[in-house]
This record gives sequence, structure tokens and C-alpha cells, in this order.
Amino acid sequence: MATDEHNAHARPARCAAAISTEVAPRPRAHVLFATLAAIFVAVTSGCAFFKDPGPLSPGGFLAEIQDRGELRVGVAIAAPMTVILPDGTYGGPNLIPLQNLADELGVTMRTVPTTWNSIIPGLLAGQYDFAANLDKTERRSRAIDFTEPVYTYQGVFVIRADAPQNASADVLASGRLVATIQGNASENALRDTGGNILPFDSSANSIQAVIAGRAVAEFVDLPTAESQVQQDTRFKIIVPDPPIYDAQCNYGIVKQVDQSSRERIDAAISAARADSSLTEAMTAVGYFEVDNLGSMQKGS
Repeated sequence: MATDEHNAHARPARCAAAISTEVAPRPRAHVLFATLAAIFVAVTSGCAFFKDPGPLSPGGFLAEIQDRGELRVGVAIAAPMTVILPDGTYGGPNLIPLQNLADELGVTMRTVPTTWNSIIPGLLAGQYDFAANLDKTERRSRAIDFTEPVYTYQGVFVIRADAPQNASADVLASGRLVATIQGNASENALRDTGGNILPFDSSANSIQAVIAGRAVAEFVDLPTAESQVQQDTRFKIIVPDPPIYDAQCNYGIVKQVDQSSRERIDAAISAARADSSLTEAMTAVGYFEVDNLGSMQKGS
């Protein structure tokens, strides 16, 4: 989801062999031997510094997954799209296209638990092949690439059902504080509108500010908003018109992925959207598209 934008600046740790240190002058033979030894250590340890930074051969990315027999997905919890299942594994609607792709390749899909702080560094370090449920942002695109969107969503307001504000313009014109999740991309978008922001470290704390009357509303991603409103009928959703924050939720991939593999991955995502399996899975966990909120939307 839209969190921890600073992850885009993370990079894999540099190999020790690639770091020079100042030493006393030595005879040429010793210098040559030391240099060759350093290169040997770096190459055998798999240091990215000595690897070809170019793209893989056509189909090479998916071929490596097939050879391994396992498609690995880095997953941070973002209910209801990615959740911990009763058996302790990670699942949810967001993983359906990758499960379909794994089935097509004849391999097992394995989820790798991670956090929003470490999901991009883990991808860059090769701990998994895909980073699930990532918003596509310009800053993140400096470090990684993205697939086609798995789904799209907006930033919305969560407000008390009995509040006098019925539109986003009413919320902003009130001059009161709006609770947000600190570091979230939607928070930055609201700030750009001149919104009076009260940041918190989690959605649980930001919604408490609305309950306590410290904030007129909470501005948050649509999946989180729906979860909150379904759990507490004192709240409703206001969809900004015009939108304040539109997001594409994609899979993150490293920049070296070849075009042939990208096209096949994107085809798996498009197929899951076209055959309604994604929509049905989202509905099953209580998630609805922004134009189908029904009684969850204020004024409906």
C-alpha cells in the first residue's frame, strides 16, 4: 500500500570486497595477488557490484522461477487485500494473479513475510521475486519497476455518520484537523490540497482521533476505510470529488526483469481482472470498488 516512501532509496548492502581501504605500499606482485583475491571473493560471494546490470535474456526471469520450482512473493499485511490465513501463511485477493501465474508455470507460490519498511529492500536484495500490494509512485520508480495494476483505489475521508459535513469540500472548509497515517502517500496528497493534518503512526490511532473529536475526519486509503466502517457503524465514507489521491496498486519487480516475462506477468493480472476472480475475491472479504460503496458512503 501507500506507505514508507523512503524505501525507494534503499539499496542492497555493498560487498566488502568492493570497498577499498588504504594500505601501505606493497610490491607489485603482492598488489596483483591481493587484487585477484578480492575479485575472486566478490565473484564467488555473488556481489551485485560485479554482475551485469542489464536485463535478463528473453523469458529469463520466469525461466529462473521455473528452474527453482518456486515463485516467491514478499507480503506485508494490508487487510483485506493481504492477510494472515488460519494456517499461518499469507493470502488474500491481491495474490490471486500470482497464484494463477505460479500454476501456469507449474511451480509453488511461497509467501515471504515482510514489513512496509523492508519490503522494497528485500526485493532489491533478491529475497523474493515480487513485492505485493505496492502503490506505484514516482519516488519508488527510481528504485524498482512495477507490473500492471492489480487494482486501483482512492484516498477517502472517514467521518462520523452524524457529522454535518457531507462532501470533501465541507471537510476541508471546516478548518478542523484531519487525521492521517504519517508517511502515507495519501497524506502527502492531502497536504498538497492545504488540508489541516494531524498525523498518526497507524490507522487505529487516527480513527481514535475522530472518535475523540480531535479530528473532523480521517483521510485514508479506501480498503482501510471500508474495513473501519464495516466494523463501526458510527462512521461513513466521503469520496472526494474531484479525487484527492488516486492510486495504482501493483506488484513491485526489479528493473532487470526482461520484457517477455513482464508481458506474461501482466497478462496473468489482466486475465484475473477479466474473469472476475479478483472482483469476487474482493467482495468475499468485504472490499468494494469506490463506485459501489452502497450504505457505507455518507449521503447514500
